[in-house]
Amino acid sequence: MPGTTEHDSNIEVNIDDLPLGEDRTRAWQSLRDAGEVVKSGNEFLLTSADACEFAAKRPDIFSSARAFQHLLGSPVPVVPLGIDPPDHARFRRILDPFFSPKKMSEREPELRKQIGEMIDAIQRKGECEFISEVAVPFPSQVFLTLFGLPLEHSAKLVQWKDSIFKLLDAANFSPTPESLAPALELYTYLSEQIAERHLTIGDSDMLSQLLSAPEGERLTDEEILGLCFIFIMAGLDTVTGAVGLAFAHLAADAELRRQIRNDYSLIPRFIEEQLRVDGPVVFLPRVTNEDVELGGVHLPKDSNVLMVYASANRDPRRFENADTVNLEKQQPSFAFGRGPHRCLGSHLARLELRLILEEWHNRIPEYRIAEGVQPRPPWPNGTLGLNTLPLVVG
Repeated sequence: MPGTTEHDSNIEVNIDDLPLGEDRTRAWQSLRDAGEVVKSGNEFLLTSADACEFAAKRPDIFSSARAFQHLLGSPVPVVPLGIDPPDHARFRRILDPFFSPKKMSEREPELRKQIGEMIDAIQRKGECEFISEVAVPFPSQVFLTLFGLPLEHSAKLVQWKDSIFKLLDAANFSPTPESLAPALELYTYLSEQIAERHLTIGDSDMLSQLLSAPEGERLTDEEILGLCFIFIMAGLDTVTGAVGLAFAHLAADAELRRQIRNDYSLIPRFIEEQLRVDGPVVFLPRVTNEDVELGGVHLPKDSNVLMVYASANRDPRRFENADTVNLEKQQPSFAFGRGPHRCLGSHLARLELRLILEEWHNRIPEYRIAEGVQPRPPWPNGTLGLNTLPLVVG
């Protein structure tokens, strides 16, 4: 196991107190300085690349299912995050082809047209609030497009998602019929859409394809419902956070912006490095199935663990110039996880980010953050991202 050197297991930090809004470089360095494994309340934080990699690749010890299966007291399977091997393999075998690079590329023309229309409207105005006008609506439209649902439902989808996250982030959240109303409304909406699609199965949207898959390769309605729910809760916010942080970086760095604008072949490399240095996924939870020693610290069975991917992504023992976006070298990171639970939607997220970057710079090569604004992500929060990013274009 990594990091077997003896370590003071009594060191504790409060992850909520890290200065992630002001100085993420200092925040992650201070966390790694505390140790590869440190306590934060009743949780163990894995801060190094080695520790996170070990936990991510050992689902027999570090269970994702036990960490996610009670999400909102979910009555349906949280697919695929809430499933551990060996059962997890069935879901990935069925779902991976739907989210392959080839399948995602088939959606590119339609999605490129949608984001282009959004940016055309901004170009005409000469300014925008980037988060509310691009970073929030586009990922929700992507979900609706993929699943063959009406685009006019985008605002409603975002409202449900935001309401659920607000409840989960509340310090004293306790499930009640009233507090769970947004989740129930979302589940009802998705259930109704699945029932309707059974009556009018199409041939191109993902929901129809999932429902009409051959026997043995088909998910149940409940499993599809769980997939849709986790797609909305885990997929929309992460893309919103990623694109907001990326554009804040580019708007403040004229040289990096020039490089991207002059050579679009650098965009995929920029995406990977930007996600490594300043991505939206701060951590993912696990629960230990047995006693384990990691980083010189004893983790008892049933311990709550957070793999702090954002800290691991800047671990100088793994990455060169760990705190800097490096367009000369692409460094495989933890941005989309590791092991069997690596992100199902990674190719889709990359496509969304690439389309936004390409279509924006096709139309708006020069832009800057509005005068007097210092973009800072709120913390603590479920994901890292900006609430607002006012841009002046041209």
